[in-house]
Amino acid sequence: MKKLTETQKSIIKWAFVLVLLGLIVYVFRDMAGPIAKQLVKTSPWIVVLILVATLLYGVFESTITMLFARQYNPTFTFRQAFGMTYFVSFYRTATLGSGAGVSALVYLNEYGVKTSEAFGMYMIEYAVHKLGIGIMAVILYLLHFHYMNETFAEYEAYIGIGFVATVIITICLLLFVCAGWFHQILKKLMNLVNYRGRFTEKFDKIKEQCDIMETESKELLRHWKLLLGVLLINICKFSCWFMIPYIVLYKSGAFSPDVALAITTVSVMLAAVIPTPAGIGSSEFVMIAMFGAIVGSAKAGAMALLYRFATFVFPCALGAAYAAKFAVIKQRKNKKKEV
Repeated sequence: MKKLTETQKSIIKWAFVLVLLGLIVYVFRDMAGPIAKQLVKTSPWIVVLILVATLLYGVFESTITMLFARQYNPTFTFRQAFGMTYFVSFYRTATLGSGAGVSALVYLNEYGVKTSEAFGMYMIEYAVHKLGIGIMAVILYLLHFHYMNETFAEYEAYIGIGFVATVIITICLLLFVCAGWFHQILKKLMNLVNYRGRFTEKFDKIKEQCDIMETESKELLRHWKLLLGVLLINICKFSCWFMIPYIVLYKSGAFSPDVALAITTVSVMLAAVIPTPAGIGSSEFVMIAMFGAIVGSAKAGAMALLYRFATFVFPCALGAAYAAKFAVIKQRKNKKKEV
């Protein structure tokens, strides 16, 4: 069987996303008019505020990147980290998520972090990111347990499954990042599955990644204060994005800021366990379902679209400028090498 090319994979992913969006449009077809009316009513100041919230998210994200990168390159600056935040955002959107990791490695390598170190750093950063969402969701859900239980009683089973799935995914990710014994188990399982040698190339790559993680994680995991600080910064970072629904819907008076934060955090957690490219479709569906139970589907739908614009489209637009700048810098460096 022939392997799919990157172009074919990209076409399949975009086709899947279009079908998914088509299904969402079909499900909420009767709400298209009301949602459009709500969007038209949105104050320009609301749009400004949600974009400011996204920029603050970028500041926190860049701070985390800078703190990690300086463990390998002490001269790595906040400006470089800020550029990486939006450089990666551009490729995350352009490739529907699959190119985010590769773009991060390319960028870090260009600014003095070795590829193996960059891979270990990026995986640890991602693991702490996922852990932060899980911790935040559990704490906020428990703090507002009665409200959440009463308001979303019909979704209780799905929320429970979402929590269990999040815990399993986070634990597996953390084990992959830092547990040598887990790597050994993975290697043995791969050897059992690959007894005919059909997956040798793919499994060899995973084994190589395990070896890199084992080496690089030992260095970073010694800095527990750094990891704790990054975890706290992540919570501040998430709060910027997760307050967007409240900013958009605050005039409804349906909930307080802390309740809105709890609902959004749980929504994002649930959407994250639904396997869709870059979370497109799953985030909107879950948010409309949960917020729609409180403010109605029209307002919730408009909010979900504004949330997608602020957290996905806007960072991508900024990232396009950084990607173009990076390409120019790279081209100049290559010309100097040739000379």
